[in-house]
Amino acid sequence: MNEPTDPQTTLHRDSALATTLRDVVEHLGANTGLAYLLDEDRRTLRTAIVAGAQPAIYIMPERVDVDAPYATAAAFRTGQMTMAGFAAPYYPDLKLASRIPFPYSVISLPLDAESSRLGVLTFAWVPPRTRFLHAHEIAWLTDRAEDLGRTLHTLLGQGVDMRPGTKPALIPLYQPKSHAAQADNSGWGLPHVPGSTEVSFMYQVHQLAAELNEAASIDEIMQVARDRVMAPFGASAFVVSTLKDGRLWITGHSGYPTVALRLLHGQAAGPHRPDADALLTHTPLFFEDHATLTQAYPHAVDDELEATAHLPLILKDRLTGVCTLGFGRPRTFSSQERAVAMMMMDLLGPAIERASLDENARSLAENLQKKLLPRDLVEVPGITTTARYLPAPSTAGLGGDWYDMIPLPAGRLALVIGDVEGHSIESCVVMGQLRSAVRAYTTEGHPPDAVMTRANRLLNALDTDLMATCCLTTVDPSTGVAETALAGHPPPLIRTPNGQIAAPDLPPGIPLGIDPETTYTADETPLSPDTLLILYTDGLTHTHTHDTILWTHTLDTTTSPPPHAPPSATPAQVAPSLDTLADHLIDQATTHGTHHDDVALLLAHYEGPHLGPNRRIKRTTFHRHDLRAVKAARQFITDNLHQWGLDDLIDNFQLITSEIVTNALIHADSDVDLRLREYPDHLRLEVRDTNPTPPIPTPITQTLEQNQQAEHGRGLNIVDTLSTQWGNTPSGRGKTIWVDIYNT
Repeated sequence: MNEPTDPQTTLHRDSALATTLRDVVEHLGANTGLAYLLDEDRRTLRTAIVAGAQPAIYIMPERVDVDAPYATAAAFRTGQMTMAGFAAPYYPDLKLASRIPFPYSVISLPLDAESSRLGVLTFAWVPPRTRFLHAHEIAWLTDRAEDLGRTLHTLLGQGVDMRPGTKPALIPLYQPKSHAAQADNSGWGLPHVPGSTEVSFMYQVHQLAAELNEAASIDEIMQVARDRVMAPFGASAFVVSTLKDGRLWITGHSGYPTVALRLLHGQAAGPHRPDADALLTHTPLFFEDHATLTQAYPHAVDDELEATAHLPLILKDRLTGVCTLGFGRPRTFSSQERAVAMMMMDLLGPAIERASLDENARSLAENLQKKLLPRDLVEVPGITTTARYLPAPSTAGLGGDWYDMIPLPAGRLALVIGDVEGHSIESCVVMGQLRSAVRAYTTEGHPPDAVMTRANRLLNALDTDLMATCCLTTVDPSTGVAETALAGHPPPLIRTPNGQIAAPDLPPGIPLGIDPETTYTADETPLSPDTLLILYTDGLTHTHTHDTILWTHTLDTTTSPPPHAPPSATPAQVAPSLDTLADHLIDQATTHGTHHDDVALLLAHYEGPHLGPNRRIKRTTFHRHDLRAVKAARQFITDNLHQWGLDDLIDNFQLITSEIVTNALIHADSDVDLRLREYPDHLRLEVRDTNPTPPIPTPITQTLEQNQQAEHGRGLNIVDTLSTQWGNTPSGRGKTIWVDIYNT
């Protein structure tokens, strides 16, 4: 490729081009004039000078292929003046550039220097002229082009380069007569001040571009669209839909009637819809009043708006979606507004595409991660557990943290937590392989040290350079002994019944995957009843040095009795607040800025060797399609509470159970696991399903799609009223809704 044209050697050339463009624009009343020069590839015409009114100068094509069916290319090929877009087509086979979002007329003249064709001069009128140029106007225009050709021939003989530069030079030309026509343009700029309207248009375009660059999600992009598209145009509503599988799905909206949204969402992109037509034809559609719309589309959805603009979102000739602006009163759209609107769509479309790809990638990563986590929490008599997983705050959303709970013979329980280095697909895959291996070795009956040794050999044998840390603890509720082996992982923290936090002195081991000959050792730690075990990955804290200080402060402020607990409740009775504690620890990680990595957290409350009185647990399961599930759940509650001598709680628990089980069956579409757990001072109801979406105890959510799928409404308000406390716990791949009611 040749070196870029030297600006000093082309100064006279550009000056001659600019003078001619200015003269024609002012003499013939054109909006824009463009000087195209032939590029070095001999197949492309590129702009060297663009002169005229904003924003049209930003819209005209910067490059035109010499074989394109446009007036500019035709003039270059034929060597004759070419016209298109007039009241009657001068060249019926020619087209107007499809990406120019308003009607216009165009005249192109070949730019010849003796026997050399250097390029083309093109002039556009917006709105289009209603008549051809007069004969004397055509003669004058032809003379100006020939004069310019002679000047360029002289410069060419002096060695001046006639290739276009790396970028066009723009010359704004303001015509007072055009501003008088725009005096009622809905407040863009100051009327009668030359250039104010155009600069005001472009200010919004530049601000939109800057703010879209900062927007990282669809929600943030929709907020930018409200501020920089909807508001400047004075629209009362807007809706953005994206095209997928031949249907338009609403991505974001503001001020649009709910009934119309429901009718539009997910409907086929067919000819009965103006927004679909705008997208499929690559042509923005503007309806200045409702009557005009219904005349063109008699079956269009009634959106209660008077005027609408349907603007296609097209990315590299690929149909992406459409943005509709709505107005509460009839409204005209000037050619300048139409141009600016499509300039904004050229920015909005790629931003939505980028954010959608990012969100899809993150959703895929999170779903993959969840599939590799346990399907459900595991509990054995004498031990209650809860767990949390929080992906890293990155676009990828992939990581190698995991947790597991493995039931063992004789009522024992294995608790596992680990971390594979990195944030990639490979980290996630290795994590899945390692988790399966640890589970298999543990289930076979190997002690923790043997499990770590075998897992290390496996990881060294895999085709990966990644290493991993792991902590495996087995707990025997009958003896209160915990046996732990570490592979470079932080040891589990222990909170004793008197509130003391300690990290047992255990052999640290080296991470898995470094040396295949490494052997690991395990050590035993005695546990007292009402002891809390805390296993976590290092994404939860900055360092291990101050872990005990951090945990002591956090647990002291979190394990206090619930607001409605009886005075006899003590901080040592942590089981009722196990989920609250887990939520609080995760909140601490995000609030204080320590969440730069994946976070896995596993809590286990050792209640003691025997359940005894007031430690009873009852469980039942209902199939997702069981029509009698709610009735059976109510009977389950009645029978067990009567058997436990708690008849005064039956009515409240029946009503709460009905609401939660109904929500789980309808919204989660999964089998439902129901547990009733007794504690000395309260009862807990747990309803588990496989849908991780949390319940929302309010009647309205942010978007239409969320509102249709969310668990919400009067039912959860009833739960909130009747319970002492309730909450949502992520349970492996699903969730658990738990409700506590204290005995009175």
